[in-house]
Amino acid sequence: MGKQGTSSGDSHLVVNRHLHTGSLAAFRATFVSGMMVAFFGIGFYRLWYQFNFYNLHFSADVGMVTVGANLVRVAVIALMVLAVRRRGVSSRLRGVLIWSGFVLMTLSSFMYLLEVFYGQVEFEVLRILIGGVGLVGGEVIWVFFLERLKPGEVLLYAGGGLALSCALSLGLGYLDELPAGMINLFIPALSVFSYWQASSELDRRAGMVDASGERRRYLPESDGLYHDDPQLMRGLWQAFGAFFLYALILGMSLGYPDGSLRALSQGARTVHQLLVVALAAGLVWFVLVRGRAFKLSGHWLFLNALLMAAICLLISGDAFLGDMATFLLTNAISCFYIPLVYFGCMIARHVRWSAAQVYAIVYGGSLLFMALGRVLVFAVGPHLDHQPWLLIAMAAVGIVESTLLIRPQFMKGSAPGFELGSGRGAARARAAVASAPAASASALAASAHAASTPDVLVVDGDEVPVVAVDQTVIRLAAFAQRFELTDTERSIVGLMAQGRSRSFIARELSYSEHTIRNYTRTAYRKVGVHSKQELLDRLDEQPLG
Repeated sequence: MGKQGTSSGDSHLVVNRHLHTGSLAAFRATFVSGMMVAFFGIGFYRLWYQFNFYNLHFSADVGMVTVGANLVRVAVIALMVLAVRRRGVSSRLRGVLIWSGFVLMTLSSFMYLLEVFYGQVEFEVLRILIGGVGLVGGEVIWVFFLERLKPGEVLLYAGGGLALSCALSLGLGYLDELPAGMINLFIPALSVFSYWQASSELDRRAGMVDASGERRRYLPESDGLYHDDPQLMRGLWQAFGAFFLYALILGMSLGYPDGSLRALSQGARTVHQLLVVALAAGLVWFVLVRGRAFKLSGHWLFLNALLMAAICLLISGDAFLGDMATFLLTNAISCFYIPLVYFGCMIARHVRWSAAQVYAIVYGGSLLFMALGRVLVFAVGPHLDHQPWLLIAMAAVGIVESTLLIRPQFMKGSAPGFELGSGRGAARARAAVASAPAASASALAASAHAASTPDVLVVDGDEVPVVAVDQTVIRLAAFAQRFELTDTERSIVGLMAQGRSRSFIARELSYSEHTIRNYTRTAYRKVGVHSKQELLDRLDEQPLG
């Protein structure tokens, strides 16, 4: 990965633990690296999904065939969860998912090409069902990749991948069917090759490849925070419920009033794709470059504004306003992808489930409820003779699901793991020492000596801005490695060693005081102590080397 901070003259690029960069120069230095291939890989996977499940000229799906394919995907995801529960995420299971996705998605693309080339051959139902099964593997391999990244990187690849896929599909939608089909044939291979390359870069970055070329198995970290607190766990299930209800309303809205397709004109589709690119790029710039917070409540409010506006337009019965509603719903579906991916990956760091299981709950559940919403309108809508009862029901469900997440005391007023705190303020730079990437004490000592300026610390080739480099920094790095503390636990211990209060630490790390107390207890348990003083005594006893 690129540097976490660079120095040019008297200016230093500050990067905090979330990878807020604070400037465009620091953003380039941090994110333009060997792993940028993942940006294209995720974009290719999303492009394949849009090409094969939605008409690129009209952003419309294939009706009940798409619904059926999504239900098949849900069933395959459920089977994957059973396999994970029995044997964990083994190397064999990863291999099955990679190769099944690659082969089945390519087969589906080949069948589409035959349709276009011969004209008389019709594989639509079969190829979409096969593609739906393969798409599970094509999706979950990127979950395996994203679970290893820092929060800022997850947001970049989720938002950037969505923007890239929209930009590519915009161009592909204007090509003739045959050249577009040929490009579609190679997309699964490009996505899988990108995954392999990006994963290798991650292994190298994490030092998981030894001198002989052997790779150690990656074991994801989880602090079990939600499982240790019933109130947080209850809030987590409420968040899942909000996701599912939102997906249900989306499915009903897309099929209203009788389950028939809602399609965009090519001009409206072009505007939609450009708007999604702008929104995704704007989100990345706002959070990672400007250093602002990424809050679930704020994003959820935006999604609900799109949905409620669409329902209000649909209730008018006007054809033009109905087209406007379709435009808003299409944008809502695209923007719904970011919270599903980003918050799903963040949740996995605080539960005792694997990222694949969280993906199955969040993404699989949303697919299921969207399909059920479509089926419900298809079954009930024709009997209501365009009466607004379905729309009234959608609005009522929307009020419930939005209240679940946007209320003030959701998860005690703080959603640990859900959100990306603000990177602004000088205090964040002072906290960078406590939250710098884990490194050996000897590497820290050598890096501190080699730094060209007194307020820049080089950690494993990366520079992290600090106020002063002293033995506490070196000792903390060795201490965190010795007791396998997570980045958050390490940050808390470092701030405690500076004499900071719990309220200060909570503000500094964008968590509630209750959450900081839970993290502190986890650190106590790992170190084998029962009080703050015992913890600090053990830290003081830690050798520097």
